Amino acid sequence: MMSMGIVGLTLVSAWLGLEPGQWQAPTQPQQIVNGSAVQTCGWPTTVLAGGGCTGTLVHPRVISTAQHCGVPGSVTFGEAAGSGGPSVDVVTCVGEGSDDAMLCELAEEVPLAVTPVLFGCELDGYMQVGQEVVIAGFGQTSFGMGGGTKLWAPQVISAVEPGRTIIGNAGDGTSPCPGDSGGPVFVQVADGSWRVFGTVLGGTTGVPCNSAADFQRIDPVVPNFEMQTGIDITPCFDGQTGAWDPGPDCGGFFAGDHTEAGTWNDWCAAAPVGGFSDECGAPFDDGSGGSSGGMNETGDGSSGDVPPGDGSTGGGSGIGSTGDGGATTEATTQTDPGATSVDTSAMDDDGDGQGCGCRQGPMPLPAGALLMMTVLGLRRRR
Repeated sequence: MMSMGIVGLTLVSAWLGLEPGQWQAPTQPQQIVNGSAVQTCGWPTTVLAGGGCTGTLVHPRVISTAQHCGVPGSVTFGEAAGSGGPSVDVVTCVGEGSDDAMLCELAEEVPLAVTPVLFGCELDGYMQVGQEVVIAGFGQTSFGMGGGTKLWAPQVISAVEPGRTIIGNAGDGTSPCPGDSGGPVFVQVADGSWRVFGTVLGGTTGVPCNSAADFQRIDPVVPNFEMQTGIDITPCFDGQTGAWDPGPDCGGFFAGDHTEAGTWNDWCAAAPVGGFSDECGAPFDDGSGGSSGGMNETGDGSSGDVPPGDGSTGGGSGIGSTGDGGATTEATTQTDPGATSVDTSAMDDDGDGQGCGCRQGPMPLPAGALLMMTVLGLRRRR
């Protein structure tokens, strides 16, 4: 739970949309409705940032959170404050590009399936009014009460603006609360994995914890963070232009939910993950097949990214016309049944590989046959 000193006053004021010194606690706190506690490893990328805010693991060495929380000394994983979950120190934070969202570098990599930042064409596809989303955080359960336990709830996007999105509607009873500052809003993409696109700044009205919430967009911070730290947190995109540019880390993103998915001793190893992403174009080719025409380990010409084919797809060599992954002879039958084309470098008459002993013209007759035809011709003339 946050203290009500200078930092606490700043955080609460952010929720009310007021300047410090202008807020007044409501006489009847508004209870958060539909918020539910997660099970072990539920929404595992939602982390406790510092002592009183929330963040999201967007890269093995990077979290997103809120500038008004200050630079956290560390982040803690788990389902509740003080639960003894793993903790990792924070190195530095970058917030240029946003009024309040920021990205922070961790001192070490975390072996957990991440929830990357919604980016590139994904922004156009999913950041739409009415889109179903999920919010999560360690905030209070009602204004001035509770806090420290990871809760989650479904919500919807109610407005999209250049620097922020508004989640939920005033009075609907489902809203973040102090302590959820910096926390995520998640959207699920086509392959079942999740993306994060905002961090909680506060409420949009003077009624805390029961108003439409201001989530500051993270994507405007990405180019500055990548330039300043040298860390690529957009493995599927060019971080400067947003163009689709999938790399080997463009996949394996968290695809679970609030339910149990292993333990923190094994870093939630049972959590579902997606495959190579193809949200904005062809997925990354790891050499097992697909666009490069390679083969998978079974040698059947198929890959983990595309269904096994008949050899007509893939765009490259390496599988025969039967799709069995064997070597090809490059012999092709034309549509004219009387014409054939043969690669003469691949075979010979006696199989010694020294060249083709066959001919493409008429077969010559033996010498004896020619003599007999000559004699018969002379007899006909007589």
